[in-house]
Amino acid sequence: GIAVSMASKICSFNLAEICDGTILLLKRPYAEPEALLDVIKAPDFTCGGEILYDREKMLDIYKTGKGSFKIRAKYKFDPVNNCIDIIEIPYSTSIEIILKSIADLVKNGTIKEIADFRDEIDLSGFKLTLDLKRGTDPDVLMRKLYKLTSLEDSFECNFNVLINGSPKLLGVRDLLIEWIKFRMDCFRRETKFELSKVEEKLHLLYGLAKILLDIDLAIKIIRETENEKDVVPNLMKGFDIDELQANYVADIRLRSLNNEYILNRTEEISALEDEAAKLRELHGSDELIKKQIISQLTEIKKKYGKPRRTTY
Repeated sequence: GIAVSMASKICSFNLAEICDGTILLLKRPYAEPEALLDVIKAPDFTCGGEILYDREKMLDIYKTGKGSFKIRAKYKFDPVNNCIDIIEIPYSTSIEIILKSIADLVKNGTIKEIADFRDEIDLSGFKLTLDLKRGTDPDVLMRKLYKLTSLEDSFECNFNVLINGSPKLLGVRDLLIEWIKFRMDCFRRETKFELSKVEEKLHLLYGLAKILLDIDLAIKIIRETENEKDVVPNLMKGFDIDELQANYVADIRLRSLNNEYILNRTEEISALEDEAAKLRELHGSDELIKKQIISQLTEIKKKYGKPRRTTY
């Protein structure tokens, strides 16, 4: 067959900022991308780096889902050993690519300020060390390397996603709005499932409550029924209960058929009725569901949120 392939490239963001941005949209669904940009400051990568920040370009990416921004490596100069330690690199490159680029530049004489370079990644983290020749200005050298290698690179954004099976190019705000719709639907289905379980339990307890009116009659019906298959129908007739309730009563052990057991079980009815009423109210209210999602996002931010790695 013939298939159409569609590219998608979505940069990572800071979890805590995403939680805050989503909460903003839950409270203010019509908030503009400008307001969102004040909360979700910029993309955030696990490998760090520094974004060459242009608010207008970033805002355009947030609105359209397409565009690019530049990100460069971070370094520090060690004057004692006369070397540069590159400690963070752009997400879109790798240390192998950088080492090859530097090797080619040194070999063809384009860069003459580097005496040696090596990969010093260890358990303490990322580090690429450049030994400098005497008299080299580290900042001038790094400007050259930014220009000639992928120590400064562009990240091309293409927020192409599938919405209900159809491809759409969405900005950050629209992506979060779609997630909110999805999460609210999930929450509503979860609530409906929980409600069905509570109502099912309530239905059985309502039948048990009727047995409380005459336990002796229930025992008599069970004892005097000749065929086991007739126990449930006879209980249904004797107490005006349905088959589910009759089966529930019939499965109770004989020693449990006493006032204390039945009273203890039927005392749950009031609490379950309150729970069912709350679940029905929650299921039918967008505002209550949004409050629950806000509470969950706040907890997620508190538990898993971390400071930004990528500066801007």
